[in-house]
This record gives sequence, structure tokens and C-alpha cells, in this order.
Amino acid sequence: MKKSIRHLVLLLGVVFLAGSCGYSRSVYETIAGTSSAALYDLGFSGTPVLKKRILVMPFLDQAGLGREKVDEFTEIFLSHLNAGDQYIIRMGASPPTPAATSRMPSFGIVADPEATEKAANLNMNIMVTAVLSPEGARSRKKGIWPFRRVVADVEIPMIVNAFDVVNGTLLLTHLESVKIETEVEEFDPFFDEDPGILKYELDPARVDRAWAQILERQAAALDRKLRAQAWMGRILAVDSKGALINAGEDVGLNPGAVFEVFGKGETIQSAGGTPISLLGSRLGELKVAEIKEDRALSAPLSDVEVEAGQIIRIKR
Repeated sequence: MKKSIRHLVLLLGVVFLAGSCGYSRSVYETIAGTSSAALYDLGFSGTPVLKKRILVMPFLDQAGLGREKVDEFTEIFLSHLNAGDQYIIRMGASPPTPAATSRMPSFGIVADPEATEKAANLNMNIMVTAVLSPEGARSRKKGIWPFRRVVADVEIPMIVNAFDVVNGTLLLTHLESVKIETEVEEFDPFFDEDPGILKYELDPARVDRAWAQILERQAAALDRKLRAQAWMGRILAVDSKGALINAGEDVGLNPGAVFEVFGKGETIQSAGGTPISLLGSRLGELKVAEIKEDRALSAPLSDVEVEAGQIIRIKR
């Protein structure tokens, strides 16, 4: 009996420690306090489910697939991402500028200041970039002598980045890849005219299947991340009539909805040198009075001064 009790206590202790050792929170979760942000958009006290506005920049074709194929992949990716019509998606007009793509191409993180500014001017919540990276291959020996042969594991990768336009922070960077095994042709590290260069061909059907898996997985990963974030926006202007906010009929806003207003917190320098203002303290609340297509007029619920540029969050 005592032995069973000791085993039970030990088991409970292991469970407690496992529950205490959580994952590191992202920068966004730290500054916005949204580790349980999904609760804000999912039905507390009649809170509306607000659609997030997403600006999707043209995919960066580092793999050399060609515009037609990239357009096809973009359409597939977006069809998976917005299968439930839960987002408002707008396509960017041009790919990231060369200055942006040359900063950190090996990591696939493309943060174009011009595109980010455009996304903010369009009242977007999220900006998405994607990099179709070049395939990589490694050779290995397969089988046993005398049937041993050299094969190549060819990796097809894609990276998706999501930027929180409101906070100016990286919300998600996610890599998906599929490996395809194929035979190596004319490979001889000693006598080949291009020593060390793998020569192989991939079955187009297998490549298409690989890309189909990658696009579906990337869309699912982005969707999970976006659903876990509370809807946040900004005050556009303030006058004697009230505060104009960047939420409207297009995101599903209803009259009487209440938003929390936050001031600016501490400013820190990002890795790229751009200053980021952390989310400050809660200043007060705004109640929506009049709704337009993409914005709404709201009034403070208390004697608090609000100003343009402050961050708002739907109240649960």
C-alpha cells in the first residue's frame, strides 16, 4: 500500500513538472500578452469574431520555378488558408525589394519596410511573405555490397513568414520541406568532370505531390497561429465626435462592441535596428457607435484621453 502511494506521488510530481516546463513565448505573445489570445475572439460575453485582414506579398521564387508555377502555388496556398472564409486577403502588387531580400536570404526572413508601411496604410492586421527556396541534395550509399549504389536525398523547402503589422513584430516564421529519394546519375567524386556535383532527375509527379503537401502544411501552420491571436488594430484619428478606429463592417464588427485602448510602452531595438514600441498599459475603453465599411466611430467609456496611433483590442 505504501509503495503504491509513493508511486502515485512520484507520478503526480512528474506531471506537475511537465506542466510547469512550458515553451518559450514568442515576442508577440510577450508584448501583447496573448498566450490565451484565442479567447478574445471566440465568444466571451458575445464578443464578435472579427476577421483579420491579411496582405500576402508575391511569393519569392528563389527556386526558379517560374511565374506560372508560383501563381499556381499561391492560389493553392490561399485556398487552404482561407477555406472557411475567415480572413480578408489582399495580394500585394510586387515582390519584396532587392534591398529587403538581400538582408537575410539564408533564413528566408523577408521584412520589406516599404511593404510593411503599405500594409499599415491599408489597415492590414498581418503581412505574409513566402520564400520558395532552392532545393538541396545530399548523396548517400544505399544497399549492401555488391548491390550498393549512390542515391540523393533531395529536399524541397518553403518558408512562410507572418508579420504583425499593428505591433511591427515577426509573428511566425515556419519551414516546411519534403525529401525525395532519387538515383544519382553519372556521379563519380574522382573522375567526373564536375567532381562533387550531384546529377539527378526528379519525377515531376513526385515533385508536384511534395509541393501539394508543403503548401497544405504551411497554410495549416499559419492558420493555427492567426487563430490564436486576438484581433488588434489602431485608432486612426480623434476629434470632437470621437475616435475613428480601423475596424468596420468588413471584419464583422457590430454596433456596441467594446475595444480596450493601450498606450505605448518601452521602445526596444529589433535585430535589424528598427525601434519597436512594446504594448503599454491599458488606458481605457471605446464603444463602437457608428460603423462604416472598413472603419468605425467610437466613443470613450470614461474620461480618458486617446490619440491617433494607439493600439486597440476587442474586449472579451
